Amino acid sequence: MHFAWSDALVLFFYFGIVLYSGYKSGRNSSESKEFFLANRSLSWVPLSLSIVATETSALTFLSVPGIAYSGNFTFLQVVFGYILGRTIVALVLIPLTYHHNFLSVYEWVGTRFGRKSQKTMSGLFSVTRILGDGVRLYASTLPVAMLLELGLPKILPYSFSQYSIGVWTLAIVTLITVLYTMQGGFRSVVWVDTLQYFVYVFGGVFALILLYQSSQEPLGVIFSAWEANKLKVLEWENASATYFLPWAVLGGALLSLGTHGADQMFIQRSLAARNVKDAQKAMISSGIAVFFQMILFLAIGTFLFYKFNGQTIAQDKVFSKFLIEEVPAPFLGLLLSGILASTMSTLSSSINSLSLTAKADFGWNLGGQKLSSLFFGILLFFSSFFFFSLPENYTKGLLELGLKISSFTVGSMVAVFLTEVIPFLRKRITVSDLGLALALAGSIFVTGISGTVKNYNFTVLVPLGMILFWTFSLILGFIFPNRKRSNP
Repeated sequence: MHFAWSDALVLFFYFGIVLYSGYKSGRNSSESKEFFLANRSLSWVPLSLSIVATETSALTFLSVPGIAYSGNFTFLQVVFGYILGRTIVALVLIPLTYHHNFLSVYEWVGTRFGRKSQKTMSGLFSVTRILGDGVRLYASTLPVAMLLELGLPKILPYSFSQYSIGVWTLAIVTLITVLYTMQGGFRSVVWVDTLQYFVYVFGGVFALILLYQSSQEPLGVIFSAWEANKLKVLEWENASATYFLPWAVLGGALLSLGTHGADQMFIQRSLAARNVKDAQKAMISSGIAVFFQMILFLAIGTFLFYKFNGQTIAQDKVFSKFLIEEVPAPFLGLLLSGILASTMSTLSSSINSLSLTAKADFGWNLGGQKLSSLFFGILLFFSSFFFFSLPENYTKGLLELGLKISSFTVGSMVAVFLTEVIPFLRKRITVSDLGLALALAGSIFVTGISGTVKNYNFTVLVPLGMILFWTFSLILGFIFPNRKRSNP
Protein backbone atom coordinates (compact mmCIF):
# COMPACT_ATOMS: atom_id res chain seq x y z
CA MET A 1 0.00 0.00 0.00
CA HIS A 2 1.33 3.45 -0.92
CA PHE A 3 -0.58 5.67 1.54
CA ALA A 4 1.59 8.68 2.32
CA TRP A 5 1.47 12.24 3.57
CA SER A 6 0.44 13.36 0.08
CA ASP A 7 -2.70 11.18 0.38
CA ALA A 8 -3.47 12.75 3.75
CA LEU A 9 -3.05 16.23 2.24
CA VAL A 10 -5.50 15.31 -0.53
CA LEU A 11 -8.05 14.25 2.09
CA PHE A 12 -7.58 17.47 4.09
CA PHE A 13 -7.89 19.51 0.89
CA TYR A 14 -11.10 17.66 0.01
CA PHE A 15 -12.61 18.34 3.44
CA GLY A 16 -11.65 22.01 3.11
CA ILE A 17 -13.30 22.29 -0.30
CA VAL A 18 -16.47 20.66 1.05
CA LEU A 19 -16.69 23.09 3.97
CA TYR A 20 -15.97 26.09 1.75
CA SER A 21 -18.52 24.98 -0.85
CA GLY A 22 -21.16 24.50 1.84
CA TYR A 23 -20.42 27.94 3.25
CA LYS A 24 -20.50 29.75 -0.11
CA SER A 25 -23.54 27.96 -1.52
CA GLY A 26 -25.70 28.30 1.59
CA ARG A 27 -27.77 31.24 2.68
CA ASN A 28 -28.22 32.12 6.31
CA SER A 29 -31.98 32.15 6.72
CA SER A 30 -34.35 31.25 9.50
CA GLU A 31 -37.20 30.72 7.05
CA SER A 32 -38.23 27.09 6.78
CA LYS A 33 -38.80 27.23 3.03
CA GLU A 34 -35.24 28.48 2.46
CA PHE A 35 -33.54 26.16 4.96
CA PHE A 36 -35.42 23.02 3.90
CA LEU A 37 -36.35 23.65 0.24
CA ALA A 38 -33.92 26.41 -0.89
CA ASN A 39 -36.99 28.60 -1.47
CA ARG A 40 -37.95 26.35 -4.43
CA SER A 41 -35.33 28.01 -6.62
CA LEU A 42 -33.04 25.14 -7.65
CA SER A 43 -32.45 24.01 -11.24
CA TRP A 44 -33.11 20.43 -12.27
CA VAL A 45 -29.42 19.71 -13.05
CA PRO A 46 -27.98 19.99 -9.50
CA LEU A 47 -31.13 18.37 -8.12
CA SER A 48 -30.68 15.41 -10.44
CA LEU A 49 -27.01 14.96 -9.50
CA SER A 50 -27.93 15.37 -5.84
CA ILE A 51 -30.41 12.50 -6.12
CA VAL A 52 -27.72 10.29 -7.64
CA ALA A 53 -25.08 11.25 -5.06
CA THR A 54 -27.52 10.68 -2.19
CA GLU A 55 -28.45 7.15 -3.27
CA THR A 56 -24.82 6.23 -4.05
CA SER A 57 -23.17 5.05 -0.85
CA ALA A 58 -19.61 3.85 -0.31
CA LEU A 59 -21.05 0.34 -0.56
CA THR A 60 -22.18 1.11 -4.12
CA PHE A 61 -18.79 2.56 -5.02
CA LEU A 62 -16.89 -0.46 -3.68
CA SER A 63 -19.32 -3.34 -4.22
CA VAL A 64 -20.83 -2.84 -7.69
CA PRO A 65 -17.50 -3.58 -9.42
CA GLY A 66 -17.63 -6.95 -7.66
CA ILE A 67 -20.87 -7.78 -9.48
CA ALA A 68 -19.11 -7.64 -12.86
CA TYR A 69 -15.99 -9.25 -11.39
CA SER A 70 -17.94 -12.38 -10.46
CA GLY A 71 -20.55 -12.12 -13.22
CA ASN A 72 -21.36 -9.75 -16.06
CA PHE A 73 -23.35 -6.61 -16.91
CA THR A 74 -26.85 -8.05 -16.37
CA PHE A 75 -27.25 -5.87 -13.26
CA LEU A 76 -27.99 -3.05 -15.72
CA GLN A 77 -31.43 -4.64 -16.22
CA VAL A 78 -32.26 -3.55 -12.66
CA VAL A 79 -31.14 -0.03 -13.60
CA PHE A 80 -33.54 -0.11 -16.58
CA GLY A 81 -36.21 -0.69 -13.93
CA TYR A 82 -34.91 2.29 -11.96
CA ILE A 83 -35.48 4.55 -14.98
CA LEU A 84 -38.97 3.13 -15.50
CA GLY A 85 -39.89 3.56 -11.84
CA ARG A 86 -38.64 7.16 -11.71
CA THR A 87 -40.54 7.99 -14.88
CA ILE A 88 -43.76 6.83 -13.20
CA VAL A 89 -42.88 8.88 -10.09
CA ALA A 90 -42.23 11.94 -12.26
CA LEU A 91 -45.40 11.71 -14.35
CA VAL A 92 -47.85 10.44 -11.73
CA LEU A 93 -46.74 11.18 -8.16
CA ILE A 94 -44.80 14.46 -8.39
CA PRO A 95 -47.80 16.45 -9.78
CA LEU A 96 -49.85 14.99 -6.91
CA THR A 97 -47.75 16.67 -4.21
CA TYR A 98 -45.81 19.55 -5.83
CA HIS A 99 -48.60 22.10 -6.25
CA HIS A 100 -49.75 22.20 -2.60
CA ASN A 101 -46.81 24.20 -1.21
CA PHE A 102 -45.89 21.46 1.25
CA LEU A 103 -42.58 21.26 3.13
CA SER A 104 -42.97 17.54 3.78
CA VAL A 105 -44.59 15.17 1.30
CA TYR A 106 -46.35 13.53 4.25
CA GLU A 107 -48.37 16.73 4.72
CA TRP A 108 -50.31 15.54 1.68
CA VAL A 109 -51.17 12.36 3.58
CA GLY A 110 -52.40 14.50 6.50
CA THR A 111 -54.58 16.56 4.16
CA ARG A 112 -55.95 13.50 2.42
CA PHE A 113 -56.48 11.17 5.39
CA GLY A 114 -55.63 12.91 8.69
CA ARG A 115 -52.88 13.75 11.16
CA LYS A 116 -52.52 10.22 12.56
CA SER A 117 -51.71 8.90 9.10
CA GLN A 118 -49.31 11.78 8.45
CA LYS A 119 -47.41 11.16 11.68
CA THR A 120 -47.36 7.41 11.05
CA MET A 121 -45.86 7.89 7.58
CA SER A 122 -43.34 10.45 8.82
CA GLY A 123 -42.44 8.29 11.82
CA LEU A 124 -41.85 5.28 9.59
CA PHE A 125 -39.62 7.37 7.33
CA SER A 126 -37.63 8.67 10.32
CA VAL A 127 -37.10 5.26 11.92
CA THR A 128 -36.18 3.69 8.58
CA ARG A 129 -33.76 6.51 7.78
CA ILE A 130 -32.04 6.46 11.20
CA LEU A 131 -31.63 2.68 11.29
CA GLY A 132 -30.85 2.18 7.60
CA ASP A 133 -28.36 5.03 7.35
CA GLY A 134 -26.78 4.04 10.65
CA VAL A 135 -25.92 0.67 9.13
CA ARG A 136 -24.81 2.26 5.84
CA LEU A 137 -22.51 4.70 7.65
CA TYR A 138 -21.05 1.85 9.67
CA ALA A 139 -20.46 -0.20 6.53
CA SER A 140 -18.98 2.80 4.70
CA THR A 141 -16.24 3.28 7.30
CA LEU A 142 -15.06 -0.35 7.10
CA PRO A 143 -13.13 -0.12 3.80
CA VAL A 144 -11.64 3.24 4.82
CA ALA A 145 -10.54 1.77 8.16
CA MET A 146 -9.05 -1.26 6.39
CA LEU A 147 -7.07 0.94 4.01
CA LEU A 148 -5.84 3.36 6.69
CA GLU A 149 -4.93 0.60 9.15
CA LEU A 150 -2.21 -0.54 6.76
CA GLY A 151 -1.18 2.92 5.61
CA LEU A 152 -1.09 5.15 8.69
CA PRO A 153 1.91 3.42 10.35
CA LYS A 154 3.96 4.50 7.33
CA ILE A 155 3.40 8.19 8.06
CA LEU A 156 2.80 8.13 11.84
CA PRO A 157 4.86 6.52 14.64
CA TYR A 158 1.78 4.76 15.98
CA SER A 159 -0.42 1.87 14.93
CA PHE A 160 -4.19 1.97 15.11
CA SER A 161 -6.87 -0.70 15.09
CA GLN A 162 -9.59 -0.82 12.45
CA TYR A 163 -12.10 -0.12 15.23
CA SER A 164 -10.45 3.13 16.38
CA ILE A 165 -9.85 4.30 12.80
CA GLY A 166 -13.45 3.53 11.88
CA VAL A 167 -14.87 5.44 14.86
CA TRP A 168 -12.64 8.46 14.22
CA THR A 169 -13.49 8.41 10.51
CA LEU A 170 -17.18 8.32 11.38
CA ALA A 171 -16.78 11.19 13.87
CA ILE A 172 -14.84 13.42 11.44
CA VAL A 173 -17.21 12.75 8.53
CA THR A 174 -20.25 13.42 10.74
CA LEU A 175 -18.76 16.64 12.11
CA ILE A 176 -17.90 18.09 8.70
CA THR A 177 -21.26 17.07 7.24
CA VAL A 178 -23.20 18.59 10.15
CA LEU A 179 -21.24 21.85 9.85
CA TYR A 180 -22.08 22.54 6.20
CA THR A 181 -25.65 21.24 6.61
CA MET A 182 -26.24 23.62 9.53
CA GLN A 183 -24.63 26.53 7.70
CA GLY A 184 -26.62 26.56 4.48
CA GLY A 185 -29.45 24.07 4.89
CA PHE A 186 -30.81 22.28 1.84
CA ARG A 187 -29.15 24.63 -0.65
CA SER A 188 -25.73 23.63 0.70
CA VAL A 189 -26.73 19.97 0.74
CA VAL A 190 -27.63 19.98 -2.96
CA TRP A 191 -24.60 21.92 -4.19
CA VAL A 192 -22.13 19.95 -2.06
CA ASP A 193 -23.83 16.74 -3.28
CA THR A 194 -23.15 17.92 -6.82
CA LEU A 195 -19.48 18.49 -5.98
CA GLN A 196 -19.25 15.08 -4.32
CA TYR A 197 -20.85 13.42 -7.35
CA PHE A 198 -18.02 14.66 -9.56
CA VAL A 199 -15.42 13.69 -6.94
CA TYR A 200 -16.41 10.03 -6.73
CA VAL A 201 -17.13 9.73 -10.48
CA PHE A 202 -13.69 11.19 -11.21
CA GLY A 203 -12.25 8.68 -8.74
CA GLY A 204 -14.00 5.87 -10.59
CA VAL A 205 -12.78 7.09 -13.98
CA PHE A 206 -9.24 7.34 -12.63
CA ALA A 207 -9.41 3.76 -11.28
CA LEU A 208 -10.65 2.52 -14.67
CA ILE A 209 -7.85 4.32 -16.52
CA LEU A 210 -5.30 2.90 -14.10
CA LEU A 211 -6.63 -0.62 -14.65
CA TYR A 212 -6.68 -0.11 -18.43
CA GLN A 213 -3.07 1.11 -18.50
CA SER A 214 -1.85 -1.66 -16.18
CA SER A 215 -3.23 -4.33 -18.54
CA GLN A 216 -0.61 -5.72 -20.89
CA GLU A 217 -3.16 -5.96 -23.68
CA PRO A 218 -6.17 -3.76 -22.76
CA LEU A 219 -7.94 -4.30 -26.07
CA GLY A 220 -7.37 -8.04 -25.66
CA VAL A 221 -9.10 -7.84 -22.27
CA ILE A 222 -12.16 -6.27 -23.91
CA PHE A 223 -12.29 -8.92 -26.66
CA SER A 224 -11.81 -11.71 -24.13
CA ALA A 225 -14.59 -10.28 -21.96
CA TRP A 226 -16.90 -10.17 -24.99
CA GLU A 227 -16.17 -13.78 -25.93
CA ALA A 228 -16.60 -14.97 -22.34
CA ASN A 229 -20.01 -13.22 -22.00
CA LYS A 230 -18.59 -10.89 -19.32
CA LEU A 231 -20.19 -7.96 -21.16
CA LYS A 232 -23.62 -9.60 -21.41
CA VAL A 233 -26.41 -7.13 -20.53
CA LEU A 234 -29.69 -8.98 -21.19
CA GLU A 235 -30.62 -12.30 -19.60
CA TRP A 236 -33.90 -13.73 -20.92
CA GLU A 237 -33.06 -17.43 -21.26
CA ASN A 238 -32.32 -18.58 -17.69
CA ALA A 239 -35.33 -17.85 -15.47
CA SER A 240 -33.38 -18.89 -12.36
CA ALA A 241 -30.60 -16.37 -12.99
CA THR A 242 -30.01 -13.69 -10.36
CA TYR A 243 -30.94 -10.97 -12.87
CA PHE A 244 -33.55 -12.54 -15.12
CA LEU A 245 -34.82 -9.77 -17.44
CA PRO A 246 -38.53 -9.55 -16.46
CA TRP A 247 -37.94 -9.83 -12.70
CA ALA A 248 -34.87 -7.58 -12.73
CA VAL A 249 -36.70 -4.76 -14.52
CA LEU A 250 -39.88 -5.19 -12.47
CA GLY A 251 -37.93 -5.35 -9.20
CA GLY A 252 -35.89 -2.27 -10.05
CA ALA A 253 -38.99 -0.34 -11.13
CA LEU A 254 -40.96 -1.19 -7.98
CA LEU A 255 -38.04 -0.41 -5.66
CA SER A 256 -37.38 2.92 -7.36
CA LEU A 257 -41.10 3.72 -7.37
CA GLY A 258 -41.15 3.13 -3.62
CA THR A 259 -37.93 4.86 -2.59
CA HIS A 260 -38.22 7.88 -4.90
CA GLY A 261 -42.00 8.15 -4.63
CA ALA A 262 -42.48 7.84 -0.86
CA ASP A 263 -39.15 8.72 0.78
CA GLN A 264 -38.98 12.36 1.92
CA MET A 265 -35.22 12.46 1.30
CA PHE A 266 -35.72 12.03 -2.46
CA ILE A 267 -39.09 13.77 -2.87
CA GLN A 268 -37.63 16.79 -1.08
CA ARG A 269 -35.52 17.42 -4.17
CA SER A 270 -38.65 17.44 -6.32
CA LEU A 271 -40.38 19.89 -3.96
CA ALA A 272 -37.32 22.21 -4.12
CA ALA A 273 -37.43 22.55 -7.92
CA ARG A 274 -38.47 25.83 -9.54
CA ASN A 275 -41.50 24.24 -11.19
CA VAL A 276 -43.07 20.85 -11.70
CA LYS A 277 -41.37 20.32 -15.07
CA ASP A 278 -37.94 20.84 -13.50
CA ALA A 279 -38.91 18.40 -10.74
CA GLN A 280 -39.87 15.80 -13.35
CA LYS A 281 -36.68 16.31 -15.38
CA ALA A 282 -34.56 15.96 -12.24
CA MET A 283 -36.22 12.68 -11.31
CA ILE A 284 -36.05 11.04 -14.76
CA SER A 285 -32.53 12.25 -15.59
CA SER A 286 -31.25 10.90 -12.25
CA GLY A 287 -32.12 7.40 -13.46
CA ILE A 288 -30.20 7.98 -16.70
CA ALA A 289 -27.19 9.30 -14.74
CA VAL A 290 -27.27 6.19 -12.52
CA PHE A 291 -27.26 4.03 -15.68
CA PHE A 292 -23.98 5.54 -16.95
CA GLN A 293 -22.52 5.51 -13.46
CA MET A 294 -23.22 1.78 -13.16
CA ILE A 295 -21.57 1.14 -16.54
CA LEU A 296 -18.43 2.80 -15.11
CA PHE A 297 -18.46 0.69 -11.93
CA LEU A 298 -19.17 -2.54 -13.82
CA ALA A 299 -16.39 -1.80 -16.30
CA ILE A 300 -14.00 -1.49 -13.36
CA GLY A 301 -15.16 -4.93 -12.20
CA THR A 302 -14.49 -6.48 -15.62
CA PHE A 303 -10.89 -5.24 -15.69
CA LEU A 304 -10.46 -6.42 -12.08
CA PHE A 305 -11.49 -9.92 -13.18
CA TYR A 306 -8.66 -10.14 -15.69
CA LYS A 307 -6.16 -8.41 -13.40
CA PHE A 308 -6.72 -10.93 -10.59
CA ASN A 309 -7.56 -13.84 -12.89
CA GLY A 310 -7.04 -17.15 -11.11
CA GLN A 311 -7.15 -15.69 -7.59
CA THR A 312 -9.98 -16.45 -5.19
CA ILE A 313 -11.24 -13.09 -3.90
CA ALA A 314 -14.65 -12.26 -2.45
CA GLN A 315 -16.50 -10.02 -4.90
CA ASP A 316 -17.15 -7.30 -2.30
CA LYS A 317 -13.42 -7.20 -1.41
CA VAL A 318 -11.81 -7.16 -4.84
CA PHE A 319 -11.94 -3.39 -5.48
CA SER A 320 -10.58 -2.69 -1.98
CA LYS A 321 -7.72 -5.14 -2.66
CA PHE A 322 -6.86 -3.23 -5.84
CA LEU A 323 -6.86 0.08 -3.95
CA ILE A 324 -4.57 -1.29 -1.24
CA GLU A 325 -2.05 -2.95 -3.53
CA GLU A 326 -2.00 -0.96 -6.75
CA VAL A 327 -2.98 2.71 -6.33
CA PRO A 328 0.04 5.00 -5.74
CA ALA A 329 0.16 8.17 -3.65
CA PRO A 330 -1.37 10.75 -3.87
CA PHE A 331 -4.08 9.12 -5.98
CA LEU A 332 -5.11 6.81 -3.16
CA GLY A 333 -6.14 9.94 -1.26
CA LEU A 334 -8.25 10.94 -4.25
CA LEU A 335 -10.05 7.58 -4.29
CA LEU A 336 -10.56 7.69 -0.51
CA SER A 337 -12.08 11.14 -1.04
CA GLY A 338 -14.47 9.55 -3.53
CA ILE A 339 -15.51 6.91 -0.99
CA LEU A 340 -16.07 9.56 1.70
CA ALA A 341 -17.93 11.79 -0.78
CA SER A 342 -20.50 9.07 -1.42
CA THR A 343 -20.92 8.64 2.36
CA MET A 344 -21.27 12.35 3.19
CA SER A 345 -23.85 13.01 0.48
CA THR A 346 -26.18 10.41 2.01
CA LEU A 347 -25.58 11.64 5.56
CA SER A 348 -26.24 15.33 4.80
CA SER A 349 -29.51 14.52 3.02
CA SER A 350 -30.69 12.39 5.93
CA ILE A 351 -29.92 15.12 8.47
CA ASN A 352 -31.82 17.79 6.55
CA SER A 353 -34.81 15.56 5.74
CA LEU A 354 -35.14 14.31 9.33
CA SER A 355 -35.05 17.90 10.61
CA LEU A 356 -37.74 18.86 8.09
CA THR A 357 -40.15 16.05 8.99
CA ALA A 358 -39.68 16.71 12.71
CA LYS A 359 -40.83 20.29 12.18
CA ALA A 360 -43.45 19.89 9.46
CA ASP A 361 -45.08 16.63 10.52
CA PHE A 362 -44.63 16.56 14.29
CA GLY A 363 -44.32 20.27 15.06
CA TRP A 364 -41.06 19.75 16.97
CA ASN A 365 -38.85 22.84 17.10
CA LEU A 366 -35.80 21.18 18.76
CA GLY A 367 -34.21 24.57 19.40
CA GLY A 368 -34.39 25.81 15.82
CA GLN A 369 -33.50 24.43 12.40
CA LYS A 370 -29.73 24.45 12.89
CA LEU A 371 -29.86 22.82 16.30
CA SER A 372 -32.30 20.28 14.89
CA SER A 373 -29.70 19.42 12.21
CA LEU A 374 -27.09 19.02 14.94
CA PHE A 375 -29.43 16.78 16.95
CA PHE A 376 -30.10 14.41 14.04
CA GLY A 377 -26.42 14.41 13.05
CA ILE A 378 -25.54 13.22 16.56
CA LEU A 379 -28.40 10.71 16.48
CA LEU A 380 -27.16 9.22 13.18
CA PHE A 381 -23.63 9.08 14.57
CA PHE A 382 -24.76 7.05 17.58
CA SER A 383 -26.97 4.88 15.38
CA SER A 384 -23.85 3.96 13.39
CA PHE A 385 -21.63 3.77 16.48
CA PHE A 386 -24.00 1.15 17.95
CA PHE A 387 -22.97 -1.29 15.22
CA PHE A 388 -19.28 -0.74 15.99
CA SER A 389 -19.96 -2.04 19.49
CA LEU A 390 -21.38 -5.38 18.32
CA PRO A 391 -19.36 -8.56 17.68
CA GLU A 392 -18.53 -9.20 14.03
CA ASN A 393 -20.84 -12.21 13.74
CA TYR A 394 -23.79 -9.95 14.65
CA THR A 395 -22.83 -7.07 12.37
CA LYS A 396 -22.78 -9.29 9.31
CA GLY A 397 -26.46 -10.13 9.79
CA LEU A 398 -27.36 -6.57 10.74
CA LEU A 399 -25.65 -5.19 7.65
CA GLU A 400 -27.81 -7.37 5.43
CA LEU A 401 -30.87 -6.35 7.47
CA GLY A 402 -29.98 -2.67 7.20
CA LEU A 403 -29.74 -2.85 3.42
CA LYS A 404 -33.19 -4.49 3.30
CA ILE A 405 -34.91 -2.01 5.63
CA SER A 406 -36.10 0.17 2.74
CA SER A 407 -37.72 -2.87 1.12
CA PHE A 408 -39.72 -3.47 4.31
CA THR A 409 -41.38 -0.04 4.24
CA VAL A 410 -41.39 1.57 0.80
CA GLY A 411 -43.99 -0.75 -0.74
CA SER A 412 -46.64 0.06 1.85
CA MET A 413 -45.76 3.76 1.93
CA VAL A 414 -45.90 4.35 -1.82
CA ALA A 415 -49.19 2.43 -1.94
CA VAL A 416 -50.73 5.30 0.07
CA PHE A 417 -49.96 7.73 -2.76
CA LEU A 418 -50.95 5.30 -5.50
CA THR A 419 -54.35 4.92 -3.84
CA GLU A 420 -55.12 8.45 -4.98
CA VAL A 421 -54.20 7.91 -8.65
CA ILE A 422 -55.71 4.45 -9.24
CA PRO A 423 -59.48 5.01 -9.70
CA PHE A 424 -60.50 1.53 -8.52
CA LEU A 425 -58.67 1.95 -5.21
CA ARG A 426 -59.64 5.57 -4.71
CA LYS A 427 -63.34 4.67 -4.80
CA ARG A 428 -63.11 1.62 -2.56
CA ILE A 429 -60.55 2.57 0.08
CA THR A 430 -62.53 4.77 2.44
CA VAL A 431 -60.69 3.95 5.63
CA SER A 432 -60.47 6.55 8.41
CA ASP A 433 -57.33 8.26 9.65
CA LEU A 434 -56.83 5.72 12.44
CA GLY A 435 -57.63 2.80 10.13
CA LEU A 436 -55.03 3.88 7.57
CA ALA A 437 -52.38 4.23 10.29
CA LEU A 438 -53.17 0.70 11.46
CA ALA A 439 -53.08 -0.61 7.87
CA LEU A 440 -49.64 0.92 7.39
CA ALA A 441 -48.28 -0.50 10.63
CA GLY A 442 -49.76 -3.95 9.95
CA SER A 443 -48.56 -4.23 6.36
CA ILE A 444 -45.02 -3.13 7.22
CA PHE A 445 -44.90 -5.55 10.18
CA VAL A 446 -45.93 -8.50 7.99
CA THR A 447 -43.52 -7.41 5.22
CA GLY A 448 -40.68 -7.18 7.74
CA ILE A 449 -41.44 -10.67 9.06
CA SER A 450 -41.49 -11.99 5.49
CA GLY A 451 -38.12 -10.38 4.76
CA THR A 452 -36.38 -11.66 7.90
CA VAL A 453 -37.99 -15.06 8.52
CA LYS A 454 -38.64 -16.07 4.90
CA ASN A 455 -35.66 -14.04 3.58
CA TYR A 456 -37.56 -12.76 0.53
CA ASN A 457 -35.64 -10.25 -1.59
CA PHE A 458 -36.79 -6.78 -2.64
CA THR A 459 -38.40 -7.98 -5.86
CA VAL A 460 -40.98 -9.72 -3.66
CA LEU A 461 -41.07 -7.45 -0.58
CA VAL A 462 -42.00 -4.22 -2.37
CA PRO A 463 -45.10 -5.55 -4.21
CA LEU A 464 -45.98 -7.61 -1.11
CA GLY A 465 -46.03 -4.43 0.99
CA MET A 466 -48.28 -2.71 -1.54
CA ILE A 467 -50.75 -5.61 -1.69
CA LEU A 468 -50.83 -5.98 2.10
CA PHE A 469 -51.52 -2.29 2.62
CA TRP A 470 -54.41 -2.23 0.15
CA THR A 471 -55.85 -5.45 1.63
CA PHE A 472 -55.67 -4.17 5.22
CA SER A 473 -57.11 -0.79 4.15
CA LEU A 474 -60.10 -2.43 2.45
CA ILE A 475 -60.78 -4.62 5.51
CA LEU A 476 -60.28 -1.84 8.07
CA GLY A 477 -62.52 0.43 5.99
CA PHE A 478 -65.49 -1.58 7.26
CA ILE A 479 -64.33 -1.21 10.87
CA PHE A 480 -63.03 2.38 10.71
CA PRO A 481 -64.92 4.07 7.84
CA ASN A 482 -63.98 7.59 6.81
CA ARG A 483 -67.23 9.53 7.02
CA LYS A 484 -65.63 12.90 6.29
CA ARG A 485 -63.36 12.10 3.41
CA SER A 486 -61.65 15.16 1.97
CA ASN A 487 -59.40 15.64 -1.00
CA PRO A 488 -56.58 18.21 -1.28
